[in-house]
Amino acid sequence: MKLGTFLPTTLATATLALSLAVTSAQAQTTPQAEVNATLMADDYIWSGLFSVAVADQIRNECARMDARTFRATRFLYDLYGKARDYGYSRDQIDTFRRDEANQELLRTWVMQYFDQNGVQLDAPETFCALGEAEIAAGTRAGTLLRAR
Repeated sequence: MKLGTFLPTTLATATLALSLAVTSAQAQTTPQAEVNATLMADDYIWSGLFSVAVADQIRNECARMDARTFRATRFLYDLYGKARDYGYSRDQIDTFRRDEANQELLRTWVMQYFDQNGVQLDAPETFCALGEAEIAAGTRAGTLLRAR
C-alpha cells in the first residue's frame, strides 16, 4: 500500500474513532435523570416498551399464546437502537430499563390497559381473549404474539 492512500484512510479512521469517543464521553456526562426523561418522552420507545410488556404478560398468563421470539427480539433491538441514536451509552440505557420508578410506571399503565380491556388477573382466559383481539387488530403487542 502506498503511503499516499494509507495516510488519508488512517486519518479518516482516527477522526471517526475520536469523534465516537467524544460522543461517548458526552453521553457519559449526561445525568441519568435526563436520560430517563428523554427516553420516557420518546413515544416510540415508551409505547414500544408498553407493547412488549403487554404481549409478555399475555403470553405468560395464557397457555394458548406464544411469543414471536425473533420478531420481539428484533423489535427490542430497534428500540435499543433508537435510544442509542440519542447518543446514550449501553449502561445508561440499561439503567433506564432497570429503573424501579420506570418499571412501576410501566406496570401501572399495563394494569390500567388490562382493566380497560376486561382482563381479570385471576382468569387466564381473559388474557387469551385480549391476546386474540390484539392479534386480530394487528396492534404492536399483537404482532409480538402467536396463537398456538
